[in-house]
Amino acid sequence: MRTYLLRKRRKKESSFKYIMSVLHLWLGLLSSVIIFVVCLSGSIYAFKTQIENLIYKDVVYYKSKENSPKIAIDTIVNNFDKQFGGATSITVFKEADKSVLVSSFSKQSNGVSAYYNPNSGELLGTKNKTSIAFFDFILEVHRFLLAGDTGKFINGVAVLIFIFLLFSGFIIWLPKKLNQLKTSLKIKFKAKFYRINYDLHRVLGFYSMLLLFFMSVTGLYVSFHWVKNAVIVGLGGDSIVISDSNIALKKTLSNSFDTMFDDLSREDKTNKKQKSNLQSLLIKTDSIFKYDGTKIIQLADENSKSINIIKMNTGNLLHFYVPDKIEFSINGKIRKQELFTSLPLNNQFKLIAKPLHTGEIMGLPTIIIYFLISLIGCSLPITGFIIWFKKVK
Repeated sequence: MRTYLLRKRRKKESSFKYIMSVLHLWLGLLSSVIIFVVCLSGSIYAFKTQIENLIYKDVVYYKSKENSPKIAIDTIVNNFDKQFGGATSITVFKEADKSVLVSSFSKQSNGVSAYYNPNSGELLGTKNKTSIAFFDFILEVHRFLLAGDTGKFINGVAVLIFIFLLFSGFIIWLPKKLNQLKTSLKIKFKAKFYRINYDLHRVLGFYSMLLLFFMSVTGLYVSFHWVKNAVIVGLGGDSIVISDSNIALKKTLSNSFDTMFDDLSREDKTNKKQKSNLQSLLIKTDSIFKYDGTKIIQLADENSKSINIIKMNTGNLLHFYVPDKIEFSINGKIRKQELFTSLPLNNQFKLIAKPLHTGEIMGLPTIIIYFLISLIGCSLPITGFIIWFKKVK
């Protein structure tokens, strides 16, 4: 067995390339199952929105009567409150044929997600709890391997190994001579099975390397505090670890909380019974952010005494889905405006880290690309194992 895990060094092979090759084999065999599971679950979850839109197409999309005006969003929210309890968020899609999505979530339960006709306020239907549970299961597998914090740690170690495998795989792939480059970029489909498998591993691994690396790093960012901290500091932000050595951040947070509580105190004294009109807030938002985009209303609760409206802007060079935000007080006054393009780089990255990881950042085109790349990620442990197994036989 030692022969197959610690091969002989080839003639004229550098020590560095030999070590990379041996580590690539060992670590690849060690992490192969977890990498396969993570990539497969990620490829399924990438199409979550599209699958849900297909499953619920009769309620997600509606037939609008010609010249029929849309009713105030407050009416829809009131209907939801009567039928399901307090709403927490409302999504008003930019697409004219899409219904309004109202959701109610809490720490205790997944709540309800219901679709309403924006012309009549009529309830069209709710998300099926089975499909919600299915995607929750897929996400749990993808992030925690169904093993809680232990699974999260194992997952993280496997992804770190995968990042090294991408690097070592590139070192192994590098041809000795420039005239061999063309051969290294093609798959010989007319060859025998093991040769095709070998080419699939090397060539597909090379073509997908950068995106797989990016997806791995952003996945670690979303899941792990220390990676998030390192990335944010690297992009020019303050450390998100609050400690005695980080007095500046503590002071900044303290001042911001003092200001917020002062505002809340004044509002509570003068406007205890006053409620903001959500429709008017949408109109204000559209008058400030003058472009067509999906709007997400995050309603105030016991923890957040403000109403946030996020509007998704795609009118940029790369057509990224980037969020501009307005924070309203509970009586409808504008507290803060956040234009994505005016934010520091580290804050911009915080806002788009998740869609960058899932592929939603540019809509369906990048979701399809991410799906295909994730499938390649699934295939690498399989084709790699077959390469090793052939040598063992």
